Amino acid sequence: MKIKIIILAAIIAVAFSSCSTTPVCVTSSLSPLSGKVITENLGKCQGSDTAWSFLGLFMIGRPDIDMAIKDALSQKGGDTLINVRCYEVYRYYFLFGLNTVVVEGEAVRLGSMDTSSKGKGK
Repeated sequence: MKIKIIILAAIIAVAFSSCSTTPVCVTSSLSPLSGKVITENLGKCQGSDTAWSFLGLFMIGRPDIDMAIKDALSQKGGDTLINVRCYEVYRYYFLFGLNTVVVEGEAVRLGSMDTSSKGKGK
């Protein structure tokens, strides 16, 4: 009898939980690259920021995309991200939910272009 109650509780828990993903942005770079050169590609990284909600109505905080970007950059120590994808994940359970903003991209280091020799002849 206890096994049937546990199985029924598990089925109800799965029935009342859900997850959805919504794309937020896709961009080639987070910051303007004019006058700058990518000196080093540090590789792929991912960052996120999460907020809780009660009954899907009362949110405690807001997921911040800037915090997700800082989280991603802190993993590799880069200056900016290129080939960026952002999306938001919503997870709902019985009485509460999680809203998460995720940022994925390639961390790079930037340097300035050397314009002193540009345009000069031999």
